[in-house]
Amino acid sequence: MKKINPLYLFFILVYANEGLYHLPGQALYYLTRELWKLNATTIGWISFISGLPWCIKILYGFYADRYPLQIKNLLIVNYILGVMTYLYIIIFGLTPISLTITGFIINWYVAFCDTINDKQMVVVEQDGNLQGKCQSMQWSSFGVVSVLVSIFGAMLATSFPVILAYKIGYSIALILPILTLIYFFKYYKPSAICQPVSFNAFKGELKLFKSPGFLIAILFIAFLQLSPSFGTPLTIYARETLHVNKMFLGYLGATGEVLSVIGYLLYYRYCQKFNLFKMLQFMIIGTVITNLFYLYIPNQWFLLGYNVAFGAFNGMSFLILLNFFVQLVPKNSEGFFYACLTGISNLCGNGSGVLGGYIYDHAGYSVTVIVASLTTACCLFIIPFLKRSKNVIS
Repeated sequence: MKKINPLYLFFILVYANEGLYHLPGQALYYLTRELWKLNATTIGWISFISGLPWCIKILYGFYADRYPLQIKNLLIVNYILGVMTYLYIIIFGLTPISLTITGFIINWYVAFCDTINDKQMVVVEQDGNLQGKCQSMQWSSFGVVSVLVSIFGAMLATSFPVILAYKIGYSIALILPILTLIYFFKYYKPSAICQPVSFNAFKGELKLFKSPGFLIAILFIAFLQLSPSFGTPLTIYARETLHVNKMFLGYLGATGEVLSVIGYLLYYRYCQKFNLFKMLQFMIIGTVITNLFYLYIPNQWFLLGYNVAFGAFNGMSFLILLNFFVQLVPKNSEGFFYACLTGISNLCGNGSGVLGGYIYDHAGYSVTVIVASLTTACCLFIIPFLKRSKNVIS
C-alpha cells in the first residue's frame, strides 16, 4: 500500500480553517448593506483593504523559502494572532473601521498560513508529478467546510439579530484555530525537503521575471482576475429585487459548494490527462457562457438551477487555474514564486470586486454581468502567446 504523505493532514487542516473563517460572512453582508446601508462600491473597498494580505503573499513566500526552520514558530504566532482578533470582535463588536482593520488582521494570519501550506504543497505536487491532485484534495477540504458554513451562516443570520449573529459566527469559527494550535504544538513537522534557499540562489531565480513567457503568464492571470466581479451585485439583486430570504441564500451557497467539491474530485480523477492550454480555453469559454446565464433571473429558482448546473464546472475551472500556477513555479523557490502568482491573482481579484461594485452602482446589474463576460472572453486572445512561450512552464 502506498504510504500517505503526513503533510496531507497539514494541508487539509489549513484549508479547513480557510473555509470556517467565512462563517460570519453572511451576517457581515447584512450588517454592511442592510444595517449600515453601505453601497456596493464601499463594500468593495472594505473587502479590498481587508483582503490586502492576500496580495502580499510574495513576502511570506520569500520568508518561507529563506528561513524554513522558523516556519513552525511563525505558524503558532499567526494562529494566536487570529484567536486574539476573533476574541476582540466577540467582545467589542464592529464598526466600518474596525471591520476593515480586524478583517485585515484575520486575512493576514490566514494568508500567511496558506502560503506556508502552498510552499510545501508545490514541492509535493512537483516531486510526485501530481498535476493538481494535491490541490484538489485540500480544496475539497475547503469545500466541505464551506458547505457547512453556507448553511449554518444562513441559520445564524436568519435566527438572530445581525450583531449577535456575527458574534456567534466568530465564536464558532474560533474553535478550529484553537484545535490547529494544539496540532502545531504536538504534531506538526515541516517537510524535510524544505531546505533554506541561499540568497545568491534566490537572486538567480529572479531572472525568471525577465522571461517574456513568464511576464505573459502574469498578464494573463492579472487580466483574467481583474474582470469585474458581480458577486456582491448578484447578492444585492437577489435580496432587494427578487426578495430572496436569508436561509435560501444559505442553501444556494451550500449547493454551489457541494457541486464545487464534485468539480474538485472530477479534476482529481480526469482533468490532469488533458492539455493544459486546452483546459484554460475550456475554463474561459465556459465562464463566459455561465456568466451570461445570470442576465436572466426571473425568480430564485433560476439561481438554484444555475448553481446546480454550473457548480462542478466552477470547481474544475478553479483548479485548472491553480495547476497553471504550479506549472510556472521553478524549483527551490516554490514559496516565493507561487505566492507571487497567487498574490497577483488575489490583488486583481480584490480589485475586480471594487470595479464590479462601481459598475453596479453607476450602470446597474445587467451591465456589470455583460462587462464581466466580455473582459473574461478577451483572455482567449492571450492564450496563443502562452503557447508560444510554453518553455516557461516547467
